[in-house]
Amino acid sequence: MEKVKSMKLSNETLDVLRNFSTINSGITIAEGNELKTVSAMKNIFAKAVIEESFDKEHSIYDLSEYLGAVSLFDTPEFDFNTESVQVSEGDNVVTYYYADPQMVISPQKDINMPDPEISFDITEEVLGSLLKASAVLSLPDMLLSSDGVTVMLTVKDKKNSTSNVYSKAVAQGNGSKYEMFIRMENIKVIPGNYTVFVSSKGIAHFTNRNQAIEYFIALEPDSNYDAV
Repeated sequence: MEKVKSMKLSNETLDVLRNFSTINSGITIAEGNELKTVSAMKNIFAKAVIEESFDKEHSIYDLSEYLGAVSLFDTPEFDFNTESVQVSEGDNVVTYYYADPQMVISPQKDINMPDPEISFDITEEVLGSLLKASAVLSLPDMLLSSDGVTVMLTVKDKKNSTSNVYSKAVAQGNGSKYEMFIRMENIKVIPGNYTVFVSSKGIAHFTNRNQAIEYFIALEPDSNYDAV
């Protein structure tokens, strides 16, 4: 049986894989040092550059289960064989079999981000507070809006006119007025500080400022951008 060299995976890489498991239950890991995933609805695409480089493409059907197996060890080594990966530490070994790549939804190509009309920075603390407010108050929508003077992020339930709301000012306006909606359930980003680029063509691009990971998230159809 063909066998490639043993390798370790950093905690940062495992954190990326855990994050990606919330976007798609499976993953195909290509040769090289890039990890990519896409949601089943194709409305979330994520890409990360990691410190390790894989010598062999392989597919995992249940990424959460696989990471659960990895968590049985403190500092495991990984041997990526023809049909399975051996995760081991000392005398303890888990043999985990690959999936048929056709059983895993994988990105077919990268996203070409249209020129964004809007950009702003958001800190880990502010993003965390918006996500927490959404969970605590059961608010499913995030509104990115501007009156031309101030750019606001508001967590709300857009179907409820008397919804509780939680708002944060995140930037100065550029004179344009807009209301852009993102479903909170689609904001599955790893904690961190981000620069966010938003296009009126219906997509938001979250780029992490501290590590090489980025997300493309679809806007809701009722978003509108009206330049003044």
